[in-house]
Amino acid sequence: MSPFAPSRTSARRLGAAAAAALAVTGMSLGAASPAFAAPGDSGEVKIHKAGTPYGDSRDETEVCRFNLSAVNFETIPLINITIAPQPATPTRPTLTAAVSLTTGKGHTQDYSLPNGQYKVTWTFPGGVPKQKLFTVDCRPTGGVPAGGGGVPTVESSTAGDSGMSIGTSSALAAGGVGVVGLILARRAARRRAHGAA
Repeated sequence: MSPFAPSRTSARRLGAAAAAALAVTGMSLGAASPAFAAPGDSGEVKIHKAGTPYGDSRDETEVCRFNLSAVNFETIPLINITIAPQPATPTRPTLTAAVSLTTGKGHTQDYSLPNGQYKVTWTFPGGVPKQKLFTVDCRPTGGVPAGGGGVPTVESSTAGDSGMSIGTSSALAAGGVGVVGLILARRAARRRAHGAA
């Protein structure tokens, strides 16, 4: 055996040291990868109920009328947004919009969509597409607040599978209550006219 040939033990040690060096290098490269992310990759789209200030940090998961607010997109001038129903159906629309950004921020107009679950996806050249789910639910919930009254106005919503709008069904219900009240009032007037209590 040559005096310069490594023994089996030293070869194993060299192999283990090389593997450890590769592992450390891999970890350091993995840790460095976010530094090489495209400008704007840290940006996010927030879902806001209509009327929420655009700079608000809230992100709603259930809305009726709503808008989208883009934040932290750094130097990106424009993002593309798609809002698609989940699951995809021909009866519910898919919206697309291009949102202009100033200093990494921007927003959309207010939208109204039929009740259901939707996925919003945002993209820009060189960036990684991102997405999130939210629900549109415009059905009235809870009782009428103190001092309130009347029927809430609901835009672009349907109740159940019938396709009848909530505003229409509420108006029909209110009309039915009015007719029943009129009938009962007439019966009470007849009883008084005939001397009944």
